[in-house]
Amino acid sequence: MPDDYESEYQEVAKLQFEEIARLRTALDQLRTENQRLLRWIMGEEPDALAELQRLYSDPKTNENNKVRAAIGAIGFERSKPASVSVVVDFKSRVHDARMTTIEARKAGWSRQEPLDLTGPTPATVLGGSDAVGPDPAA
Repeated sequence: MPDDYESEYQEVAKLQFEEIARLRTALDQLRTENQRLLRWIMGEEPDALAELQRLYSDPKTNENNKVRAAIGAIGFERSKPASVSVVVDFKSRVHDARMTTIEARKAGWSRQEPLDLTGPTPATVLGGSDAVGPDPAA
């Protein structure tokens, strides 16, 4: 029996040491990634755009990879022109123009002499001032 327990404990210990080794490897990978991220945050490591620029500028890179890197970088190297949208409310523009015209006409009317409705009636194209209607001979 004791040998059976001993072999079982050795097997468990072996599995535990394997798991510890796996966890240490994973922890080292995480530490390496964290250090790289910290260097990137601090500006010590190039970002994706800098890497793409390095790739297409490197004479050792083959043409296909240069083209792909340039395609990936072009959208970030040259800014796109800002889009401008002009929204015109035609109805309000017509209304404003009409109101301006009406105000101008009102100002013109106020500068005119008022009609004298108590004075004599001026002559018209139909006849003298005393003519009330059309000429009876017509």
